[in-house]
Amino acid sequence: MNPTFHTLDGPHGPLRIRVHQPDGAARAGLVWSHGGGFLHGDLEMPESVQVARELAARGITTVEVDYRLAPSDERPDGVHFPVPQDEVRHVLATVRADTSLDTGGRDWSIGGASAGASITASAALRLVADGQAPRQVLLAYPTVHAELPAPSDELAAVMVGVEAARRFTPESVRSMNANHAAGATDGVFAGGAELAGFPPTCIVDSERDDLRASGAAFADELRAAGVPVTYAVEPGTFHGHLNDEGSAEALRTIERFAAFLLAD
Repeated sequence: MNPTFHTLDGPHGPLRIRVHQPDGAARAGLVWSHGGGFLHGDLEMPESVQVARELAARGITTVEVDYRLAPSDERPDGVHFPVPQDEVRHVLATVRADTSLDTGGRDWSIGGASAGASITASAALRLVADGQAPRQVLLAYPTVHAELPAPSDELAAVMVGVEAARRFTPESVRSMNANHAAGATDGVFAGGAELAGFPPTCIVDSERDDLRASGAAFADELRAAGVPVTYAVEPGTFHGHLNDEGSAEALRTIERFAAFLLAD
């Protein structure tokens, strides 16, 4: 299993991806996007490479997307919506057309973590509208609403005592999302959107994570729209647990995703 880098002629310039193919015959295919608040992250963070490597070891051809990031003090020339979503859709179209990539006869799925899950979910909305829906959608601790939903009483209780550096306030989520959206409203966030026809979706949230309010609310919205949903909360974890290299919690989440992708 030797991952390979490729640079695509993307819709907004050169677009780097890394492809992980299983040693044996593949059984599914996934386009995966890391998190980082739309501002940070790369293909070397465990949330990207560990997920891709472990899924490939389970028979799933996995493609990491090095999508463009939003503006920051260090990167004032960053991009806004819909650039990252365009790039995810472009990668999906590219791998669908590449007959050298084995997916065991299944169509490709798309997935992501945190902000990458937000990009994934809104890209899926556009793909559904264009008649190009992916087979399935995977979302790890997603933030998919323009405004963070109110927490349940249970979530509020487990967040007591969590250090401030791990918290997401409604104000911080609003600011993060505004930087990504840059004034756009239509199609930016999948939460609260029309979800008829959305692909079957697997959501795994971290237990002690303010953003669980968004993942849980989105699962409810999908069910209300008649979309098949698998929802789980990984006990004891904080936001970003897929970045814990080799942890039991990260590997359990990856196993959940693999099982979902490989189910008939």
